[in-house]
Amino acid sequence: MAPLLTDMPTARLDSLIKHPFHRENGERLVGFIQDLRECRSAEDFVAFQGDLLHATLAANLARSERSRVIKRLRKGESLPADAPELVVGDRHDVEDWRLEYDVLERVGRQLRSIGDAMAWRAFRYDRRYILALRRNESPGPMTLSKEGTVHEIQFAEQQWREHGHLALLHDITNCLRIGDVTVFHDRDNDEQEILLYELKTNPRRRESTQLARTRLAAEALHTGGPLPGPDKAVLVETGVPYATHLSALSDAFVRAHQNGLKTMRVPGQRGLLALDIVAAGNRWGEQEAAGQFHASYAALLRRMRLTGHVISFSSGDSAARNTMAPPWGIYPLQPAQCAGLIADVLVFSVTLSSDNFIEEVRKAGLDADWVLPDGAEMGPDEPVVTIKGHGRQVTMARAGVEQLMLELTDLRAWAEGIDQLLRKGTPGSQPWPYFSDEHKVWA
Repeated sequence: MAPLLTDMPTARLDSLIKHPFHRENGERLVGFIQDLRECRSAEDFVAFQGDLLHATLAANLARSERSRVIKRLRKGESLPADAPELVVGDRHDVEDWRLEYDVLERVGRQLRSIGDAMAWRAFRYDRRYILALRRNESPGPMTLSKEGTVHEIQFAEQQWREHGHLALLHDITNCLRIGDVTVFHDRDNDEQEILLYELKTNPRRRESTQLARTRLAAEALHTGGPLPGPDKAVLVETGVPYATHLSALSDAFVRAHQNGLKTMRVPGQRGLLALDIVAAGNRWGEQEAAGQFHASYAALLRRMRLTGHVISFSSGDSAARNTMAPPWGIYPLQPAQCAGLIADVLVFSVTLSSDNFIEEVRKAGLDADWVLPDGAEMGPDEPVVTIKGHGRQVTMARAGVEQLMLELTDLRAWAEGIDQLLRKGTPGSQPWPYFSDEHKVWA
């Protein structure tokens, strides 16, 4: 896994964020988000995907070139004759090459986050497709050195040239990991026919595990079968419209841009802190800005009077890391704000207590118990809270809690959805609820 920003020494973090490649990509992200929001037709999406593909392949090639130089220098060998130019630093210092490699890893991940935004929009913000197609390992960076990548690009070009269809390349995203390409057939009544393809470069190969996963994902979406994976997960329709309080996040970032940071309370007894790193640095300087951040967060916690477990999730360094989360590029914010979240020059955190969460759930007529032990880490599969109703019970893990926090989900609407899930019952399976009208929430 790529190194987290929080694990880096301050000097290296500063060099990475201020690197010319990182700054240039931050500006490019704004343009991509603006262009994506203008996409209406298959032709628009095809042109957008072409631009994103070009940028992605260039970033991944540049990263692989630096990897080759790093390997030679670590062996004590000289620079290769065709070594790329090092933008910042000493060409003979392996750590300077390593910095540029890490910058390009972030650039590639930021571009995949744009690919995720394209996927969500192409699927019309129907979360079921993401939940079904995310359940696989990452294929790694997209590069023309892979035979499969070339074949997939040629297939996409053929779909547009011969049929006028958008063929979405999964490897340009982080969230689509089952199948290689999704083809969208637009119909006159504004409906879509969506076809999932697992492409073979060798037609003589027998059915693979990947193809079996593709078939399971398609069946889960169209017939209600189990999702791919060993956990017997199934999609459950709640029929409840999705609702959030993301307008508060937009307001907080406007204020943070003016004042450096902003704290506020959000419905559902949650605390929100928004930080504009550039504005805060300009107002206080880097050292004092860090102190202002911690002081403001502590004051927010005091105002909230939290009891029980204190739960906090942050947007920081999360672009194209979580396959389940809506990408920042579709959040109902200004394009520059979305780009700032992707590039980590804008950050927000949301805080809640276990006692307050249980109280909110019980207001909806459900029984809930916090089962995460005192002092225990909230691991990815660790049971966090159980919710009971209608003679049934479901258990939430970290992913479910994180969604409620970073999406500022309206807890009343969410609890209504869980109530419907418990009414329907899913014996012997792990239910994944989905809500209606999500397109009304996202950008």
